Amino acid sequence: MPEFLTEDNTLDSIDNSTAYEISREFPATQETLFRSFIDEATLKSIWGVSSITVEAKPGSNARAILQIDNENWNFTITYQEVVPSDKLRWVVHFDRFPSKEIRVTLWFQPATNGARVTVRMENFESSEERDANKQAWEGALRTLEGLILK
Repeated sequence: MPEFLTEDNTLDSIDNSTAYEISREFPATQETLFRSFIDEATLKSIWGVSSITVEAKPGSNARAILQIDNENWNFTITYQEVVPSDKLRWVVHFDRFPSKEIRVTLWFQPATNGARVTVRMENFESSEERDANKQAWEGALRTLEGLILK
């Protein structure tokens, strides 16, 4: 299992069958990168949602409208932790799977030429579901890089 360093400098691992982590560096400050993930216009662009409302504070929700191949993939994010410029943690509930909960953590760190975001997604039911979500996040991060480079 991959391991990563937690906030208290202990190693934690993830189960590869139900979770993944990806990291990417950006030519931006840590604050700019963090703000990208709470900015409605940026999220709309990188996630391909038709609308999103965000209130990024613990216990608050973000609501997104997403249609893929004429299917409803609308979802609600409930923020659990918001540490400006350092960390975002939330759970996602999709309308079509109301009892299912995907856990998401984003860490923001300084990097050689800017800042790095590490995305950790957990609680998938299958490797296919995990891999499709990972592919979507990789695309979102590429789109974000294009926005930052403009």
